[in-house]
Amino acid sequence: MKVELHLLQNVAPSCLNRDDTNTPKDCEFGGHRRARISSQAFKRAIRLSPVFSEILQTKLGIRTKELVYRLTEHLTQDGKTQAEAEAVATGFVEATMSAVDEKKNKTKVLLYLGDDEIQRMASIVLKKYDDLLTAKKQQDTKAKAEDQKGKKNSKDKNDLFQDACKKVAKEFKSGTKAVDIALFGRMMAEHSEVNIDAACQVAHAISTNKVSMEMDFYTAVDDLSPKEETGAGMMGFTGFNSSCFYRYATIDLDQLKKNLDDNGELANRAVEAFLRASVAALPTGKQNSMAAHNPPEAIFAVVRQSGAPVSLANAFCKPVRPGYDSDLMTASIKEMDAYWGKLTKVYGDQGVTAKAICTIPDVELKNLADTGKDSFDSVVKAMMTALGNPSNGEVA
Repeated sequence: MKVELHLLQNVAPSCLNRDDTNTPKDCEFGGHRRARISSQAFKRAIRLSPVFSEILQTKLGIRTKELVYRLTEHLTQDGKTQAEAEAVATGFVEATMSAVDEKKNKTKVLLYLGDDEIQRMASIVLKKYDDLLTAKKQQDTKAKAEDQKGKKNSKDKNDLFQDACKKVAKEFKSGTKAVDIALFGRMMAEHSEVNIDAACQVAHAISTNKVSMEMDFYTAVDDLSPKEETGAGMMGFTGFNSSCFYRYATIDLDQLKKNLDDNGELANRAVEAFLRASVAALPTGKQNSMAAHNPPEAIFAVVRQSGAPVSLANAFCKPVRPGYDSDLMTASIKEMDAYWGKLTKVYGDQGVTAKAICTIPDVELKNLADTGKDSFDSVVKAMMTALGNPSNGEVA
């Protein structure tokens, strides 16, 4: 079973997601230049949205390079000395997650962990702390003796402690109750055993219209500059654009349940939290300068019992243009409606068990008219009912 979300969102002049040249991200689609907002930017905005955490009422994942510090903190709270606890924590982290930078004492990659995983790590290390510390001291003694004999490049210099850490690390079982990790997944090149397949796929948002990039030249006045001095205290420029974005995401409910240890109730809450947060969340780039707080004006959701998920991006392969009596959003909604009709005519919609759409503009729909709802809450309720968990349309 899969849940799909299709959004059309007209955004005022903004620079929500920048590239390395400080200009809005873009791409070519259908042979035309389009505005783009990366999926990563939207996923972060969703998982940090207050709506997301309010509905879930559970701890979310943590992105950090400070795992050694967090484990050391747990160990010292249990009465272990700082230096020894840090050494043991470092060895365990390297055996389970990532190599550690010796100078900064941080992992070399950014980790994505649930708080429950960190707690389990701490429990395992505390349980085997004496064994690990003994192995560490034996290794240090061995290394010192080898150094005195001039064997500084001995290949098995760290074997005692590393082997002990690897042995203890086998007791750590991957998996987390952090819903955002269950949704968006985790990939570790060094330790593939802790990988989690993402249950949610999020597309890069692209503009339905051909984009025109613009530049904002700005200056700032030095408030303490003498009156006789003219000119700006500083000057610069930033890129921006205004576009109607098509956004698409899909959730594999079976994979989500698997990632959450078959907790169907939590999986359904995760779906509702994702739907609501997706509509509420926007990346924060340059918002203090441009305040482009424009919610989606078309929300279309689908539940598929079978079959592959379907993006409607090709509805906008030919850039949408506003007409004499039709604005960009209205024209985009009509194109999405028409494309859905073409798809279902060719492929059918036998796998679709529920679909619902609501729009702010008063648009006459031809192919989705029977699925029209008067509010976003009604769309969410239709989806949750199809999943077997009716929503009351209110945030928990």
